[in-house]
Amino acid sequence: MKCEEYLELISMYLDRDLDPKDAEDLEEHLSLCKNCMAIFHTLEKTILLSYNYYRKKYCRVPKKVSARVFYELRIRYEKQRF
Repeated sequence: MKCEEYLELISMYLDRDLDPKDAEDLEEHLSLCKNCMAIFHTLEKTILLSYNYYRKKYCRVPKKVSARVFYELRIRYEKQRF
């Protein structure tokens, strides 16, 4: 297989969507090819940075907002009970 073909498998590998045989072949190729390994590490780091940024920046709700939401939910729940 050529490097171009292995590059197509890297994303699937990182998503854990690659069958064991292809994963083994890719791992062997990465151990021998420094260029593909550099691309692999770059993509892996990009995914990790994106995930961490999203988790830290977009999933944090200000405490005042979450307190207000829970307050409203509690009021609505109590109204429905009676």
